[in-house]
This record gives sequence, structure tokens and C-alpha cells, in this order.
Amino acid sequence: MALITASSVIMLAGCAGASNAPASAPAPAPTTPQPSPIQTVGPIPPVSNPRDITSLTQRPCELLTLQQATGFQLDLPADQLTGTHGTQRCKWTTTTSPAHEIVRMLDLTLSVNNSDFDTAYDRDRGLPAFEVTSITDYPAIVRMTNPHLPICAVRIKVAEQQSIFVDYEDKTLNKNPRQSCEVGKRIAAAVLTNVPPKS
Repeated sequence: MALITASSVIMLAGCAGASNAPASAPAPAPTTPQPSPIQTVGPIPPVSNPRDITSLTQRPCELLTLQQATGFQLDLPADQLTGTHGTQRCKWTTTTSPAHEIVRMLDLTLSVNNSDFDTAYDRDRGLPAFEVTSITDYPAIVRMTNPHLPICAVRIKVAEQQSIFVDYEDKTLNKNPRQSCEVGKRIAAAVLTNVPPKS
């Protein structure tokens, strides 16, 4: 009998405690996901100190010096290729020996007399990995179509209707794919040192 009485008291105490508690706990406030550093979207700033790439359109491989290319661990020589609409582009690769598998690749393309930069901005700004930034005071957009792959595209606007496209891939960065954009930005900064000012 004592056992039954004791358990009844415990049950009553539990019920009494429950009646004093609020009917329902307030729902936690929804958390706003913090954007990653490569999700910043803003307006494209104007070019304050224009440069002119027209003299380099037929020799895009001069956008990087030999010393700069080797500094980024790119094999020499580079290959000059014909891109879309007859434009010339330059491609550097780094391969393994003896399999000759491509480990690292850089592709530079020049865009003159068109709005490719603005088109890229309008097309890509909805991507999860997209950033509007500045590289040595020039407006740039940085994007990754797949944030899990070490492939990054950097677009630099050097003047009205003139832009440079830097496409960089580095398989040695598979464990940290976003680092490919940091290298891509450094390459873009190096490229700008070889572009003459607009007269």
C-alpha cells in the first residue's frame, strides 16, 4: 500500500508541475544562413583607370611573362588557340610524368568591343558561388559553377567594352576547391601588370 501511495504522490506532483509549465515553448527564431566570402553580389563599380587590351588580342600569351607563368607552376610553352568568333586565347597546362595527366590549367581570353563582362555578370550572379570584387582597383567577378570542384572563373573589366577572362583549374586543390579562386585572383592581378594603360 505504501508503494502505491508513494507512486501516486509522484504522479500527482508530475501533473501539478506540468500544469504550471507553459502550454508550448516558443519556436526558435529562424537563423539566416551566413553567406560565404564568395557569395557577395553588388553593383559593378566603374573603371577609374582604363587599360587597353586591343594590342594583345592577337598575342594573348603575352598576358603572363615566363617568370610569372613558372611562378604559378604552369608548364611552358603556352598554347595559343582560336576561341569563339575567331578570338585568340592562351592556354597553359601542367601535366604529370609519365602519364601526362593535366593537373593544372589556365586559360586566358580577351574580349574587345563587346559587353561580355556585363553578360557574364547578368548570367552568373544567381550561382551559389559568385562574388563581385576588385582586383588591383579593377572591377571583377569571381564564380564557381560547382563549389565542390577546384575550377574558378575570374572576369576583369579593364575598360568599357574590354575585359579579360581568367579560367583556372587546379586538381591539387581538390580538398580545398575554393582556393582555386584565390589563385585565380592572383593570376588576374599578375595579368593586369602586363596590360598597357588606355591612351
